[in-house]
Amino acid sequence: MPDKEQPDDLIWGRHPVLEAQCANRPLRRLLVAKGAHGPIIDEIFDLARQARIPYDLRDKTQLDRLAGPHHQSVVAYQAAATYADFDQLLASLPESGALLVFLDQIQDPHNLGAIIRTAHALGAQGIVVPEREAAGLSPAVLKASAGAAHHLPVCRVANLQKALQKTADRGLFIAGLDAEGDRPFTEVDFAQPCALVIGSEGKGLRRMVQKRCDALLQIPMAAESVGSFNASVAAGIVLYEVFRQRQ
Repeated sequence: MPDKEQPDDLIWGRHPVLEAQCANRPLRRLLVAKGAHGPIIDEIFDLARQARIPYDLRDKTQLDRLAGPHHQSVVAYQAAATYADFDQLLASLPESGALLVFLDQIQDPHNLGAIIRTAHALGAQGIVVPEREAAGLSPAVLKASAGAAHHLPVCRVANLQKALQKTADRGLFIAGLDAEGDRPFTEVDFAQPCALVIGSEGKGLRRMVQKRCDALLQIPMAAESVGSFNASVAAGIVLYEVFRQRQ
C-alpha cells in the first residue's frame, strides 16, 4: 500500500491510468518507469501525446516511494480543474482591454494559485503555463486560488515562446518582468492590449522567453539586498498597475 505521504491526487496502475485517460479525466502529468513496455504502456503513451499530457520517465524506486509497490510502472497526477484551449482563448479576447498572464516555469503551487486568484480579481482573461517544468492545476493550486481556477481559463502549452508569438501576432504588447529590466513597470502604457510574462521563482525569465518580449520591466525596490520579489507578489504589484491605469 502507498505510504501516508502519498498525495490524494494520484492514480497508479496500468489499467486505472488507462481508464482515466479513456474517460477524459483531466490529468496534469504522467510518470512512467524507465524500461516499461507492453501494449497498455504503448496505448498510455499514445493517449498522453494526443491529449498533450506531459510525461516523464523515472526510476522504478521513485515510483515505489511515491505510490507503493503496486504501481505497475505507471503513476498519474489528476488535475483539479480542466485546462482551457489556448487558441480558443486567444480568439475570444476582446478588441480592447485584453490581458493575459504567462508564467515561465512557475513551480510552486501556492505561487501559481495566488497568481490565478490575483489575475482573476484584476481583470485578466487567462493564464498560460508551459507543459514541462511548471506547476499544474493540482488541489493545492485550486485551494491557493480560492476557487478562481474554476473561473479563470488556465491554458497549458507545449511551447511558451510560440504561444507568445501568437499573442504578439494578435496585437498584444508583451511585457516581461525581470530584475534586470530596462525600465520601471510604471513607465509602460498598460491601457493597450497586453500580456504580462512572469519568470520562475529562482531563475526568472528564460533567455528565449525574454526575446519574445517587447519590453523587460523591473519593479524598483527600496532595499535590494533581499533580492527580488516573490513571483506572486511581483505579479500582484504589476497587475494592480494594469488595473489602475484602465480605470
